[in-house]
Amino acid sequence: MTQTIGNLYPLIERIASQNAATLSFDNSVFSDAPTWRKQARARLLELLRYQPPATPLNPEVVEVVDCGDYIREKLYYSSAPGIRIPAYLLRPAKLDKPAPAIVALHDHGGFYNIGKEKLVALPGEPAEVKAFKDTYYSGRSYATELVKRGYVVIAIDAFYFGERRVDFETVDPVIRQRMQSRISTLTEQTTAYHEQCSAFEEVVARHIFAAGATWLGVMSYDDRSSVDYLLSRPEVDPDRIGCLGLSMGGHRNNYLFATDPRVKAAVTVGWMTNWRDLLPNHVGSHSWAQFVPGLAGSFELSDVVSIGMPGSLLVLQCSRDELFTLDGMQRACEKIESLYKKADLRDHFHCNFYDVPHQFNAAMQDDAFAWLDRWLK
Repeated sequence: MTQTIGNLYPLIERIASQNAATLSFDNSVFSDAPTWRKQARARLLELLRYQPPATPLNPEVVEVVDCGDYIREKLYYSSAPGIRIPAYLLRPAKLDKPAPAIVALHDHGGFYNIGKEKLVALPGEPAEVKAFKDTYYSGRSYATELVKRGYVVIAIDAFYFGERRVDFETVDPVIRQRMQSRISTLTEQTTAYHEQCSAFEEVVARHIFAAGATWLGVMSYDDRSSVDYLLSRPEVDPDRIGCLGLSMGGHRNNYLFATDPRVKAAVTVGWMTNWRDLLPNHVGSHSWAQFVPGLAGSFELSDVVSIGMPGSLLVLQCSRDELFTLDGMQRACEKIESLYKKADLRDHFHCNFYDVPHQFNAAMQDDAFAWLDRWLK
């Protein structure tokens, strides 16, 4: 099979062969899971390279809507100096004690002008949003499904999405003209805006890397700030927090679970493989937001997510997912299973495959909800 980068690939293959995952828990030098986890988490946070000064949340609730059996709040809080995070918080209308809580992590999907709205049911949804949910979520808004099951749920806009998206009118005119040479309009066609955002990702990523951080580091830190906010709410039981996401949301889920020990249960949907299985033909299928330079010398992705032990992890894979190789997805799950087994936590991990393309359909959601119920209720 021809590799994506053709005759340049042999060098990449040699580099990969020289970068073993030295901090994997399956390395014979590690026998005690808590000791390994402490060392591995510290190294992962170092690689993510984003640790802004601690900042008061200073939350501001700007809208409260009574939806009958639950309440929807629109709010903003600070995650770092000068950074305000837009969020929806959904809470059951009637609670007699603190409830379990979920950080719901939105996907990428090549759909940039919304983020948290992909997961929350809102009145008057645009046709394009409804079509997106029909394709990837069986028409459901899973954050809303979860609050109806008794969870407090928070969903934020990740950097570069929703209310945090790029405004091309503020971009350097030279760069903007380069984008416009590919697409005729900035404002009138949603598809054109998405295509411009996709092309502009590499420019944004170069700036993040040049500044000394990683895109995934920024997202992961903001996702941990969601847990900070949940813990500030009296409705939330601090010992029963989980996270869940599809696609880029699944990748965000991997890193939130790995970096935040306050998360006790997680569900990764449609984003679990090892990087070496992507190298020949699938790296180019993924957003710049997914990459952490230098990760390969310490971890594979299966190692990263296993740092979340002793938390409970469910991985849901789509066997007809064209973004990954089937063998790669299977190998990653087998590796995670072996690491949980080594830590004597075998029943805390499970993986399911579904004969579908990239999605989080109703049956998969029901399985995810049952897993969260098992460990958080």
